[in-house]
Amino acid sequence: MPPKTRRARHAKQRAAVESVDWLRRLASGRAVWLLFIAAVLLFYAGALFDERATIQWDAADYYYSAQKYFAGQIRSGQLPYWAPYPYSGFPFLADIQVGAWYPLNWPFFLIGITPRAMEWEIALHCLVALSGAWLLALELTGDSVAALFAGALYAFSGYFTGHSSHTDMVQCASLLPWLLWAGIAALRRWRWLPAVAAIAAASILSGHFQTALYALAVFGLFLVAYGLQHRFAPWRIAAVLGCTVALAIGLAAIQILPGLELTRESNRATADFGHLTNAPLAPGALLTLVDPDYYHAPSVENYTGPEDITQFYLYAGLLLVPLAALGALKGKARLGAAAMAVPALWYAFGPRAGLYLLVARLPGFRSVRAPVHVWFVVALALALLAASGVSWLIGRFPYRWIPIALAAVFAADLWYWNMGNNALAYARASFEERYGNAQERFRSVAAATDNDPLRRIYAPFNSPSFGPFNAMLDTRMEVTYGYNPLELARYSAYIDAAKSNPRLLDSLAVTTKVDVSNGRLEPNPTAMARVSTPRTLLVAHSQAEAAAKLPSLDPASEAVVEGPAMPQSGAIRVEIRSYTGSEYRFSYQATAPRFLRIAVPYFPGWRAEVDGRALPVYPVDLALSGVTVPAGSHDLVFRYQSNWFRTGALISAVSWIGAVVWFAWPWWSKRFRPPMG
Repeated sequence: MPPKTRRARHAKQRAAVESVDWLRRLASGRAVWLLFIAAVLLFYAGALFDERATIQWDAADYYYSAQKYFAGQIRSGQLPYWAPYPYSGFPFLADIQVGAWYPLNWPFFLIGITPRAMEWEIALHCLVALSGAWLLALELTGDSVAALFAGALYAFSGYFTGHSSHTDMVQCASLLPWLLWAGIAALRRWRWLPAVAAIAAASILSGHFQTALYALAVFGLFLVAYGLQHRFAPWRIAAVLGCTVALAIGLAAIQILPGLELTRESNRATADFGHLTNAPLAPGALLTLVDPDYYHAPSVENYTGPEDITQFYLYAGLLLVPLAALGALKGKARLGAAAMAVPALWYAFGPRAGLYLLVARLPGFRSVRAPVHVWFVVALALALLAASGVSWLIGRFPYRWIPIALAAVFAADLWYWNMGNNALAYARASFEERYGNAQERFRSVAAATDNDPLRRIYAPFNSPSFGPFNAMLDTRMEVTYGYNPLELARYSAYIDAAKSNPRLLDSLAVTTKVDVSNGRLEPNPTAMARVSTPRTLLVAHSQAEAAAKLPSLDPASEAVVEGPAMPQSGAIRVEIRSYTGSEYRFSYQATAPRFLRIAVPYFPGWRAEVDGRALPVYPVDLALSGVTVPAGSHDLVFRYQSNWFRTGALISAVSWIGAVVWFAWPWWSKRFRPPMG
């Protein structure tokens, strides 16, 4: 080759390298954060700014109503420990799915929860995922341009599109790259331990137990792989993992302790998914990685895949798989990505693949379902591998047009399939059309049929004709149904028994029934008062024995008590003086000690006091509450107070103070260190 030609070629190569270096400097500067914000706003523009766009499915049916109710209560200066509206009453604040103590929810709580605000929550966590995956990929590959692709391929992936109606899952998944990135920092400097623990605690507080469990498990696998690869001492790796988990539990204790009590009393207490699960990863779903229309998921109404359309849409760009394959062969992030992707993918296939059966033996894993939910881990690993592939590609062929062309292809591809043409992302209708009009109609009809302040409405099942499935939190109507996987087990069994023994609805103080044959609301003339005095007590020595007596029970004359037997004699008159949803105040006159049945779901934390003296509360008729009151004229106070909230709040407060001091101490000690000499 002539010298002149060779010099020209070298000059061209240097120019190409310099052009890519310029992109790298741009991608690692402060301007990159503005780029992230702009990308998220453009990607979510339809959901955020179109008047004919709204949340759908669980985002509307559960999260919107729950968050709106909580926000309304705290803005009025109250903490809603107990909500009297769903399931005839429910320990609302103990439900981790509300996300009551998740830090990034609080700006929305204070501003006010609306359907549009819920879309902004999703967009915010897309930004969190985008920036976190970028930081993690930058750490693993050292290439800021390639890291941009990791962020986009994760945050705009099919996982986030498919689960856009599962607010807590999106929140937790968006924190995973931050958790891994902070874990690497903690391996290097102990000062970062409080930061990684705070992110782990936020993952728990976001509200989806299964996703948080997966995130923490993957955090352990990733940190071990990264630590051994970079020759960190095993004791140091173990110390970071142990301290992170212990401190995260302390930081999140305000939710963990009440949540564990609720779980023990719920239907989930007996759930065992060790061998049977309802949503393993279907092999065909992997084809959606290269063919987004394989199951026709984007159009929703033509979907042909496995049950639950939100779980099996995985698309993250047509070039994802080839770039990830290139990264697996040539990239720098191979080991860390493999530590995440291989066990997660193997587990996702469920019991038939084998690993699921072993993992189900570990604490917590037996109680979770839908192993396909672990896909966010695989999605992040694929994004990191693809970024490694991009890094190798532009290092081998250092031309500025290559990353620009790849970015343009991915931008158009992901926006079209995962947002613009995808009905999974958000509903193409207003909230009023989808939910609000039905909710308002039901509220108006119910208000016209019954003005009793102690009204309670029974329906044999929840229905979209009532509005969102948890619309009773919006309309403040006490009903016997709800929408929550943590429904109290005793109450669930009681409602099931009432289908064959309708007299049980009378002692539940149901004043109005929904007639499903004609859609009308009918009064219940045989409804009993919220507090009643059965003439005969039947003693049950166990919960199972009490449940067995329900099919033939006549609550008008008898009650089943899981407590000491006592004769029911003498006259009694009871009057409700006040009622606030979580507190009843009664006045009564009794010629002898009597047992009172109170139509409130039995749950630990309900307390009874007569003239300031505490009385034991017993389960009655399996699911309701009962108390034995002394003779005479007295006032009875029956109120709910969480057994574990104050303890959890104290542990969390101490843990947060300790974490802040730990994190700030190096700066604090340096700033206030006395001068030498």
